[in-house]
Amino acid sequence: MIPEGFSLEGKVAIITGDGGRGKVLAQALAEAGADVVCAASTLEAAEEVAAAVRGLGRRGLAVAVDITDSQQVDQMVERAVAEMGQVDILVNNAEVEFAKPLTEVSDEEWRKVLDTNLSAAFLCTRAVAGHMLPRGKGRIINIASGLATRGLPNSAAYCASKGGMLQLTRALALEWAKTNIRVNAIGPGWMQSGEVSEEAAKDPLARHIPLGRRGRPEDLGALLVYLASDASDYITGQIFFVDGGATSHA
Repeated sequence: MIPEGFSLEGKVAIITGDGGRGKVLAQALAEAGADVVCAASTLEAAEEVAAAVRGLGRRGLAVAVDITDSQQVDQMVERAVAEMGQVDILVNNAEVEFAKPLTEVSDEEWRKVLDTNLSAAFLCTRAVAGHMLPRGKGRIINIASGLATRGLPNSAAYCASKGGMLQLTRALALEWAKTNIRVNAIGPGWMQSGEVSEEAAKDPLARHIPLGRRGRPEDLGALLVYLASDASDYITGQIFFVDGGATSHA
């Protein structure tokens, strides 16, 4: 019963975003049985993730899309439904990291951070809702941040975008609670990519993390599968921090 609850067999997921984290998360979904639509800013980036999915024996569809453009997002979702048959899971993973004193932030920079980190999640969620709501089921997982609930100097734009994503998560969880669509968020802490090295062990940030190291994309995979699966049916509107205990500090 428990393993069956975690299975994503027969389900189709869309995951957005370039970079290594998206690839690791897509692989986790594929390992659990899902077919995955990989939406990235370039076809090359999307194909890298889709190839990893296909390497695990699942269907992987690569789509190049500007996720801040509503027309392109709608077309991406329509293509996903046409070629994959349905959309059961949406992972809003795309983000731009940004740090600068507020008085130095340009209008263009502010808009880019908010558009990529928050508005894109709105556009993708709205697009998939058109297919999830009539079917009466779906899972939406927003990859937020530990900074969704905490401030950080020189990071007002980023913190605002992730705080907005958390509130979008909570509001939609309530709006769609009776439709069997569950909306949750994951809040990664300080993350690193690549192998853990001796140099990484000397990371000055590690002293601020109770578990003594930065997180890795692999630390998010099992939680993502859980939130995407039927095992999490009674959970909605929550943010789960994967930060080595950092948010437990006073």
